[in-house]
Formats: sequence, C-alpha cells, structure tokens
Amino acid sequence: MGTIRVYYTSVTGSRQVKQKQAEVTRILDINKTKYELIDVSISEHLLQEMRAKAGNPNAVPPQIFNGDDYCGVRKKMTLRCYMKQLKMKKFGSF
Repeated sequence: MGTIRVYYTSVTGSRQVKQKQAEVTRILDINKTKYELIDVSISEHLLQEMRAKAGNPNAVPPQIFNGDDYCGVRKKMTLRCYMKQLKMKKFGSF
C-alpha cells in the first residue's frame, strides 16, 4: 500500500467542502489509518497537481490518493467504500 494522501484546503467559504474534509479525516482517524494532509491553498502548484492526478481540471478538495492510485471523493460513495478500497489495496481482497 502507498501513502494515503488527502488533498484539502485550509481556506474555503464552502460549508460542503469543510464538511467533506472533516468527514474524510474523521473516518481515517477512527480507522487509525495514517495519512498525509496536503493543503492546496498554500500553492497553486499543489492545486494543479491534485487536479492533474484526479484527472479533472475542476476537481475540488478533498481528494484522496493511495500512493499513485486515485480514490477520489465521489458524491454517491461513502467513506466506508473508501476505507474498503484502501484496505483492499493494503491487504488484498477481503
């Protein structure tokens, strides 16, 4: 398994973005999953990097990556699905 990276922003006026970011980090913390937070608000380069990796020029935080694998934040998926994806990549299928 690669390093879990969560691209987020510390500066946003969007309640929806804040809620999604809080939910992502809460679930990762509850599951004792180590992760790295990358704040895209400190650099336009980091924002463009996140968008390029996500394959979406309009992607907004949070976006989740497991190593080089894009896990994303999809509207219809729950974080339980993300955790399942992460665990499958870590331990194989379960």
